[in-house]
Amino acid sequence: MKNNLVKNLSIIAVVLSMAIIGTACGKSNNANENAANASTSATESTNAANNSASTNDSAAANNAASTDEAVSEDNAPTVMSGVFNGINADKTIDIETGVGALSYKASAEIADKVAKWEAGTKVKFEYKEDTITTIDKE
Repeated sequence: MKNNLVKNLSIIAVVLSMAIIGTACGKSNNANENAANASTSATESTNAANNSASTNDSAAANNAASTDEAVSEDNAPTVMSGVFNGINADKTIDIETGVGALSYKASAEIADKVAKWEAGTKVKFEYKEDTITTIDKE
């Protein structure tokens, strides 16, 4: 009976030791991951603060500039060419470009202008973000 008790206690001690080691190792890995995440988060916060500061500085510089100056490259519309595919009921214009068919928002004036055009017309257009600012036939 005494041998059984010693045998069972030794098995229980080994199992508990393994559980403690497994738990301790698991927590240290999580602590390392949390530290890495905190470091990454701090770096991202610093970068975001630096970006917003530079954006505010450039915005202040743009506001101080006269209106006769040219538009900066960041705010300049992008010029592209493509094939006019048509206009949708929600005033989006479909144009086939080198990267595929794209849809752009359009003002009422531009929508009225292109409504008369046939699909397949080659066009040159300027857009900013997802809105066409000017469009003409090539």
